[in-house]
Amino acid sequence: MSPRHVLYIQPNSEVGGSDIALARTIEAMGQSGQRSSVILPKDGPLVARLRAAGAEVHFLEMKQLRTLPSVRYQSAYLLRLVPTVIRLRRMMRQIAPDLVHSNSAYCLYGAFAARLAGLPHVWHVREMAPQVAVLTRLYAGMVRRLSTVVLAMSDACLEALYGEVPEDAVVMPDALDADAFRAVARAGRLRAELGIDPNTRIVGFAARLDPWKGADVFLNAAARVCRERKDVLFLLAGGAPAGLEAHEAELHAKADELGLGERVRFLGWRYRMQDMADVMEGFDIFCHTSVVAEPFGLVLLEAMAMGTPVIASAAGGPLSIIEDGVSGLLCPPGQPDALALAILELLDDPDRARRIGAAGRSRQAQAFSVPAFITALTAVYDLAEQRSR
Repeated sequence: MSPRHVLYIQPNSEVGGSDIALARTIEAMGQSGQRSSVILPKDGPLVARLRAAGAEVHFLEMKQLRTLPSVRYQSAYLLRLVPTVIRLRRMMRQIAPDLVHSNSAYCLYGAFAARLAGLPHVWHVREMAPQVAVLTRLYAGMVRRLSTVVLAMSDACLEALYGEVPEDAVVMPDALDADAFRAVARAGRLRAELGIDPNTRIVGFAARLDPWKGADVFLNAAARVCRERKDVLFLLAGGAPAGLEAHEAELHAKADELGLGERVRFLGWRYRMQDMADVMEGFDIFCHTSVVAEPFGLVLLEAMAMGTPVIASAAGGPLSIIEDGVSGLLCPPGQPDALALAILELLDDPDRARRIGAAGRSRQAQAFSVPAFITALTAVYDLAEQRSR
């Protein structure tokens, strides 16, 4: 029997949590002999990662559906929907996959094209549905009707979409090859690169500079901590996605307004796995500060794999990753005072910080391993093919 050939539809070419997860999925499934192809809307930072993971990469211009678009944007999307689906179906026939996997809840093209091509379709819900009742109900029905299997990376994603976890849906968290991640980390590289004194404590943030990721909350908490401690440096790893450059400028201005000066540094994008491993190895504390429910939180697994103690927003995916007070700390979203207190707790009690970091590393290894992920995703693909017969 020839290896299974899966075609992934990825609606953007940037590098974020779900994009990195796709590259790691392809790399992991390659271990079981799977052949993977990906269709992206354009060239971009993700392409090199996908090819390095073993994927065949193709391009088709696809306008991305957004959760809160303007009427003009939505109209343009709908006008392009039919011709894009037709072109995508044609590409599917040329690529000849056994199965189509749409790697985003907002990837309509793959769903329609797979239906027209008569292929099993796995629709991966990686986002939180917009809190607009009518739109959510309509979209939830569409996802169900156009999927052979609905797959989600957390209960929170399905609850936001359906109000419950449907019995016929599958919940499968992302995973991390912790050994590979730790292997590429260069001890002390971050401090050496930035010229940071060994006695300085580093509190870090790593995410796209998108408003909902809460970098402003991180900066406000930093200002509060800096009033209590003089030995702490705050680092932000990540850049603004296309179209949100103004928000990044606002964050720089906010840091100045708060008087943080040399106590905060913006590191920009860190695309390569080794770069992220260096960052997580260098952080003494990692902060996840999303102001709305996070669908999952792959970056939490990266920090936990390095034994870095994690403080995360208590909403969505992090609730299924972190045992509060054991493998990390949970804080109310959007509350910098609570975040600052949690940071100070760990800074003032290094032994507790080490215990939490060690427990986080153990939790990641036990609950989010690659072998378990390969087994689970293989079962999802088997189920999709069985249901489509």
